[in-house]
Formats: sequence, structure tokens, C-alpha cells
Amino acid sequence: MNYCFSVLRSIGANGLSNRLGRGAVGAIRGAFGNRLGTSIPAGIAALLLLPLPSLAHHPLGGRVPATFAEGFLSGLGHPVIGLDHLAFVVAAGLLAAVSAWGIAIPVVFVLTAMVGTGLHLAEVTLPMAELVIAGSVLGFGVLLACKDRPQSAVVAGLAAIAGLFHGFAYGEAIFGAQTMPLVAYLAGFTAMQMAIAIAAFWIGRQLSQRLNAVYIQRTGLVICGVGATFLATALLGALLPA
Repeated sequence: MNYCFSVLRSIGANGLSNRLGRGAVGAIRGAFGNRLGTSIPAGIAALLLLPLPSLAHHPLGGRVPATFAEGFLSGLGHPVIGLDHLAFVVAAGLLAAVSAWGIAIPVVFVLTAMVGTGLHLAEVTLPMAELVIAGSVLGFGVLLACKDRPQSAVVAGLAAIAGLFHGFAYGEAIFGAQTMPLVAYLAGFTAMQMAIAIAAFWIGRQLSQRLNAVYIQRTGLVICGVGATFLATALLGALLPA
């Protein structure tokens, strides 16, 4: 756990010295050193950090899908253009690679995300959803960065809670749609999340078995930076509403 605290102190020290968007990058560089550019997590860092300003998560520009095709494409796009969702699914897949429960962890997340979407459609409000979503990204990044992690059952439970809130956010893009595009949307985002999680799971297994688990920990630092940035943004939005 001392390793985790030193990581977080590094992230905090670098993050406070830069602008919000650059803070995550500076924190990651401080934690990784100059080796980031040549290490395997660099590719994941670029993937997660490039679309940083995206917060709307609406593949159709905010328009409610009206057809099966629009619903399915919107579902496929939502977990990708929403950086916070993408980072969490990647983290869940990587954690699955180093956990006894394996792929069951992202499966739990995906299933509860569908429940969360259903809650939104039923007009059940989950409080502080953006804060919880950002916190879940940061939290799973910390778990990846740690050498000693909690039991798989605890990780799966956290993934289930996160799934409710991530799914609740997904519901915003489909709220008010007819049954056909709604079903297609659910199928789309479920398929995309599982595809991302399985890819991250496979990469994580390769890293941990053929190379070194330190690469997974470094990737956890990248996800910590993304989560910290979104959490700071959400806190500022709550404290200083537009």
C-alpha cells in the first residue's frame, strides 16, 4: 500500500502544478519518468488522453435514436466517445486479468450497467452520478497501480456499484426513445463494453504472463490521471455551476 500512496502523492503534486487538462499528463510523466514514451502503457495513455474534453457522450449529437440502426450505432459509440466510461472498462478488463474471478468482473459491470440504464429510463435518480463515475475511474486506476489488491469479490462488488452509475449515464442518450431503438442501444453498448473489456483482459494476461505485471501498474497510473481529471472537473461543476 505504500506504493499506492507514493503514486497518489506523485499524481497530486504534478496535477496541482498544471492546468486541469495537462495535470493528468504531467502526473503520469512524473510517476512514470521518461520511460512512458517507450513503454507499452504509452499507447493506452494516448488512447485515453486524446479525447479528454468529451463529456457529452452523445454519438448522435444529443438527438434521441429513432431507428434500430441509430440505436445500435449510438450504443456502440457511447462507451468509446465517453472517456470516463472507456477508461473504466479498460481498467475493469485489466483488473480481471490479474484477479481470480477473471472475466467475471467486467461481466458484472456490464450487467449492472444495463440495470442502471433501466433505472434512468424508469426515472429513478441516482445522486451525484458524475462524481461517482469519475471516482470509480480513479478508484480502479488505484487498484491497478497497487501491488496488493483486495479480494476478487470486493472488486466485483465495486464494479457492480460502478455499473449502476455508468449505466445510469448511458440512459441519458436513449431517454424517450421507442422500444426498437432502445433495445438496439442496450445491445450496442453491451457488445462494445464486452469487446473492450475482453481486449483489455487479453492484453493484461499477456503483460502479466510474458512480460511483467509492472506494466499493468503503470497503466493504472494512466487511468488514475484520467479519473483524477474527471473528478476535479465534476467537483468544479458541482461547486461552480454554470
